[in-house]
Amino acid sequence: MHSRLPLFAGVPGKSAAVALTAALLVTGCTPNPFGTGESGLEPTSAVQAAPVAAQHSAQSTMADAAEELARRIEQAQPSGPVAASSGAQDAEPEGAPVQEDEDRAGVDRHRSELNSWAESVTEAQAADAEQQRLAEEEEARREAEAEAERQQQAAEDAQEQAQEEAQEDAQPAPETQADDAEHVTDPEAEESAQPAPAPDLEESLSTPADPQVAFTGDMNIYLQDLAAAHPGSITISLQELTGAQRSASVGGRTAQVTASTYKLYAAYSLIRQVESGALSWSDSVSGGRDLAQCFHDMIVVSDNPCPEEIGADIGWSTIYSDAAAAGATVTGQGQGAIVTSANDLTSMLARLETGQLSISEAGHDRLREALGANVHRLGVPAGSTGQVLNKPGWIDGYVHDAAIVRHPQGTYVLSIMSEGSSWHSLAGITRSVETALYGG
Repeated sequence: MHSRLPLFAGVPGKSAAVALTAALLVTGCTPNPFGTGESGLEPTSAVQAAPVAAQHSAQSTMADAAEELARRIEQAQPSGPVAASSGAQDAEPEGAPVQEDEDRAGVDRHRSELNSWAESVTEAQAADAEQQRLAEEEEARREAEAEAERQQQAAEDAQEQAQEEAQEDAQPAPETQADDAEHVTDPEAEESAQPAPAPDLEESLSTPADPQVAFTGDMNIYLQDLAAAHPGSITISLQELTGAQRSASVGGRTAQVTASTYKLYAAYSLIRQVESGALSWSDSVSGGRDLAQCFHDMIVVSDNPCPEEIGADIGWSTIYSDAAAAGATVTGQGQGAIVTSANDLTSMLARLETGQLSISEAGHDRLREALGANVHRLGVPAGSTGQVLNKPGWIDGYVHDAAIVRHPQGTYVLSIMSEGSSWHSLAGITRSVETALYGG
């Protein structure tokens, strides 16, 4: 492979051995000068002088270094026999050819060993480069997989967040913690709170399709099927005030947390107290309002502090007694909450619309007008094509609405109480009931 690694022509055997030894020392190898036994390839000190071209670098291999060194040694040899020093004989000593043959054999052997070493280094470098390439490819693959996983996780997180937001939109907006007196065992001891917030108006923009329930002529079965077709636990009470005057219910007697529907009973008792002379519409209430303004606010905007103070002034036992006389026999104090039923709410509103409550006609009108001005319209009003006078209530997963509906073809009262349902369902039930009553 390296044809120029020496033939030391004209160099005496000992001098050739010395030159070869020096050459191999420069390249980092020490030969066995006697040409026998194993090769003595050993690294030299880093401080030994060597031709720059023969030193290892990122651009040369051991084979290149050996070839360059052989070229330099060959260039340094004289073209003919080496002249003897002063007093030396002109003729080579006897036996010199034999010595030169031995030296040549040693050089050839060491050249072969050096070539093998250089080839091993080159192969090792190639193997290292291949291993590095494979490692880089593996790292790139892992990074690509990790990035794909991150993107997939981000997509899943975004989808999950969108689903949570959609579910939140489908739930009614909670009222304030003190929205109703049902949060305390003794409603008369309840503290004041801020007015209840309005339900989420975005619900009205994305009403889902109503479940398809067939009406076969039996209104009780129809209400039962409607309640089962919508999410949550739902009770319904219906009373037709004109026409056939049909009535029906599903779970109508079940006592449930009132939410803000209790304000209907408080308003009725307040009218009775004013008409009896015990109170006056001009009486002051905390917050700078009078009783007339408080009556309006607790029905129209579902204000909380007013009914709480009114309830304390009138007495909750009086309010429950007045409600029972108006047909709301289930209404009263439950376990830590005021309770009522869908039938109780329907009975109260039916008497209000027909003028049968124990108040004056002016009192009837005052309460009807306040219910007609109610600002929360996502339940029964959203599902009806008639004029709706309603009092909704919502708190802690409860969604209720009790309403007088003045439809072009007749008047009816519809009360829907639910837990775990939504305004969409209440509006859908109302649409279905009106279709059953008056056609599509």
